[in-house]
Amino acid sequence: MDIILAHRQIDFDALASMVAAQKIYPNSVLVMDGKPNVFVQDFLALSRDLLRFRRAQDIDLEEVSRVILVDTHELRRVGFLGEKVARLPGVEVEIYDHHPYAGTLKEGMVIEPVGACATLLVEKLAGMGLPLSSFEATLIAIGIYDDTGSLLFDSTTVRDVHAVAYLLEQGANLGVISNNLRRPLTEEQKDLLQQLLDSGQTEFFDGLPVYIAYAEIKDYVGGLALLAHRVGELEGADTWFLLVRMENRVYVVGRSRGRGLPVNGLVQLFGGAGHERAASATIKDAKLSDILKQLRSAIKSRAKRPHLVRDIMSYPVKTVSPETKLGEVEQILLRYGHTGVPVTEDKNLVGIISRRDVDKAIKHGLKHAPVKGFMTTKVSTVEADVPWDEVHRLMVQHDIGRLPVVEDGNLVGIVSRSDVLRLVHGTSIPIETQLARERSAAMRQDILDLLECLPKETQNLLEAVRDTAEEEGCSVYVVGGFVRDLLLTVPTQDLDFVVEGSGGQFAQALMRRIPNGKLTQHIKFGTAQIIFPDGSHVDIASTRWEHYSFPGALPQVEESCLRDDLFRRDFTINSMAICLNSDRYGELVDYYGGKQDLQQKKIRFLHNISFIDDPTRMLRAIRFAERYQFDFAKETLDALHTAIETGVLSKLSVERFTEEILLIYKEANYLTMGQLLVNSGLFKAWFGKDLAWNFNLEDAVGSAEWSLNLRWLISLSKMESVEIDIVLDRVILNKSLRDETIAYVQLRESLQKPLTISEMDHLLNKAPKRVVTTLARDGRYNKRITECMEAGQRINMALDGKTLIQMGLKQGPEIGEILAQVRMAWLEGRINTEEEEQEIARQLVNAQVRRR
Repeated sequence: MDIILAHRQIDFDALASMVAAQKIYPNSVLVMDGKPNVFVQDFLALSRDLLRFRRAQDIDLEEVSRVILVDTHELRRVGFLGEKVARLPGVEVEIYDHHPYAGTLKEGMVIEPVGACATLLVEKLAGMGLPLSSFEATLIAIGIYDDTGSLLFDSTTVRDVHAVAYLLEQGANLGVISNNLRRPLTEEQKDLLQQLLDSGQTEFFDGLPVYIAYAEIKDYVGGLALLAHRVGELEGADTWFLLVRMENRVYVVGRSRGRGLPVNGLVQLFGGAGHERAASATIKDAKLSDILKQLRSAIKSRAKRPHLVRDIMSYPVKTVSPETKLGEVEQILLRYGHTGVPVTEDKNLVGIISRRDVDKAIKHGLKHAPVKGFMTTKVSTVEADVPWDEVHRLMVQHDIGRLPVVEDGNLVGIVSRSDVLRLVHGTSIPIETQLARERSAAMRQDILDLLECLPKETQNLLEAVRDTAEEEGCSVYVVGGFVRDLLLTVPTQDLDFVVEGSGGQFAQALMRRIPNGKLTQHIKFGTAQIIFPDGSHVDIASTRWEHYSFPGALPQVEESCLRDDLFRRDFTINSMAICLNSDRYGELVDYYGGKQDLQQKKIRFLHNISFIDDPTRMLRAIRFAERYQFDFAKETLDALHTAIETGVLSKLSVERFTEEILLIYKEANYLTMGQLLVNSGLFKAWFGKDLAWNFNLEDAVGSAEWSLNLRWLISLSKMESVEIDIVLDRVILNKSLRDETIAYVQLRESLQKPLTISEMDHLLNKAPKRVVTTLARDGRYNKRITECMEAGQRINMALDGKTLIQMGLKQGPEIGEILAQVRMAWLEGRINTEEEEQEIARQLVNAQVRRR
């Protein structure tokens, strides 16, 4: 076993170095001996589930074969575990450190004078091409900033700066970094800071807290940005402003953690600039009181209600009973990705069981023991209508990862560290708030208007579904692509219904209202399909949850609620639903912000392992992005590249890949989709090498009217024959498309040889029309094919076999031979009239008769 160790009282640089080292040594274990420093403790209070540490006392020394030691070169600084390891024979030790070292470097020791130890590991990560998540990049950057005084300490090197730049490219979040840093102040800055703290107070604007502090001093004092950082640390505000009059100017500095107001819009009113989280302005010859008044007025006009706990909580809550076996709980936690689960009895909350407790009990062979003996009964809870930062405070204060949410004493939801981290790191969060529901109801008339614009046949079908839902007493929704395209006002025939109940039973009831359809059921997946005589169809399914045993596998399905059903889908824009029940007909259900992403033209997945669960989603992401001219959300684009680089496509079947690719070839904008498939590296990852794909617009003029087969052939037209063989080995085409691809290769190889015009004519007439069209667009063959085809158009041949027999030729193969010779004479221009044709025919017949 490989273990990663650092010095006692781990600081941010040591923590960052350990995390970076685990990326380099992926099978290693992070081990913490003792408590880290107080700032790292606060950080770990939220991030503990993302950083799996084991305690030093839980390590079996007999299993340790190698130690990776970071941010120190002395095992004795690690604690009792380090001292024990130092005495063990045969244990390999690798060291990464930046502190002064007077000894001789040995193999496995990387000790170099840089500002932060993490810099050494970032350089190795970059050299190995190992990708980082935004969280990992941010944490490692905090370590470098902390040990280099935000790159201002004398010990900082250019290598540290380059390492930070690399981490920023990997998605490091400067807002989160700044929240974790501490810097010293000058005496003048301390005096000014004290004035600001004395005057400062939190003011509420429509429930949104904003901290405003002001001061007036005679001489100029620099470092307001640093003071703003310190005030943010001390007051813990989401949005705060400092206003200081110095000499004859008023300086305004605004900061936001990304959860409050965007401060750049506010300081722009005073001629300032910046970005949403940091901005400043300088106003000459102004009164401090006037600027304060203007600022408050501007904040009031822009304030929005802050996130409440009910905005970020998950529900309905997955619970277990006190008698549930720990082994069952383990499977539930694994299946749903939870870090804990509430324990209820008769709907009352009686405890909570964490993954740590479950793992510990199972390790001792207690898989069959009931939960009640291991659950925590003193459960901290939070009310649904308090601000979300109350959850943050409770999690840090009590070091807990999940908080049940209660309302009037009833369990209504649960909030996890991950939910808070989504807000802290500024990523998208699943929400369904009262405000969202109110907006959905307000949109209902707009959606009803859109539904009335649909073809009458579609309206009738939706009404039949509505009436069937009333009859069956269940909730029914139209979901996915239909909702997306309806809101985009683009034509759609994609009808996909989900039922909170039995989808199969509902489909049978619906058939009584649309008897011209044919019903097919798939009991294993809980789905049904009704096919109409014109070939169109609708899909009906029970609301369900899917999980994947391995990347690219078909999903395993179990019944669940609408929220889970929508969460299993690929992108937020496809995860909306419209209720079809009479009392809510036309009401939009949008848990995950799909409508907002439609408005902002973003392709965003619903969770971080979306592409790992189903790699075909990468192809669909490209298809949707180019079809609608949308951009990828940053985390989605990063995940796409990461999934490609980690090789998850190798888990995908050739059939499923081919199906998705051919769907792309049917799109009007398939050329730009194809370019993205190449540029992203997806095609290279699938086909094993860079191939000469042709998705150039100039080579595909008129492609909007082309068939799929012709588009496919043009896309292969720049490849060598051996490359086309590679393609054919990695796709499964229908007979028509495969035959035409092979015919294209054969005809192209034939055209590379010297041919008479007659041989050309024979080849072109035998080849499929789309193959000839493709080669005629190739500059290498265009002239010869065009000349041959133009010659063929000049043929006005009236001669046939009957005429030849009348001329004296007997029935036999000679008839075909003479007809071929006459056709060649037309092609070569030796015949231009019917009389000339008759004359040549007589000559050929006479010659044949004489030979007999």
